Amino acid sequence: MSENKSNNTSSWVKKNFKNLPQNCHLLDLACGSGQHSILAQKLGLRVTAADIDASKLIHLKNFKNITTVRVDIENKQNYWLFKNNFFDAILISKYLFRPILNNIFDSIKYDGYLLYETFSEENKKFGKPNNPEYLLKQGELLNFSKKKKMKIIEYEEIIITQKHSKAIQRIFAKKSKF
Repeated sequence: MSENKSNNTSSWVKKNFKNLPQNCHLLDLACGSGQHSILAQKLGLRVTAADIDASKLIHLKNFKNITTVRVDIENKQNYWLFKNNFFDAILISKYLFRPILNNIFDSIKYDGYLLYETFSEENKKFGKPNNPEYLLKQGELLNFSKKKKMKIIEYEEIIITQKHSKAIQRIFAKKSKF
């Protein structure tokens, strides 16, 4: 499996962005430098890019269809700022904070999508991250999505070998009413 190394975008995310409806509203949670937000807006999506680091959000303000939100989602006083928002799609890449998993799923509109890609427990043998708090257990994303009655479109637990190997889980799922 190859990944786009030049700008740190995930080829898996890029492939699945093309499966989202045109002009959908995407929340890019813990967006970091915003490479996925930029790609999404180029593909015609409206994006809310959220991260704790204001310095990483600054350059995203120059893009037409990106709204930025600086938020510390791990701060219990405000960690789920989006409770009254419903998104057509939510993307999380290289981030895990289990206390907000229910909130993430609850903020996806019916017939909306979840794209989640982050590190799994096996990543310990490749280096960081290696703290169990930030690593998914085997089948964790799949089981949580099924519990939330999401229709699984694509799921994989893989080891990507390139310059630096990494173990990840990926899920692309759709929220249905039933």
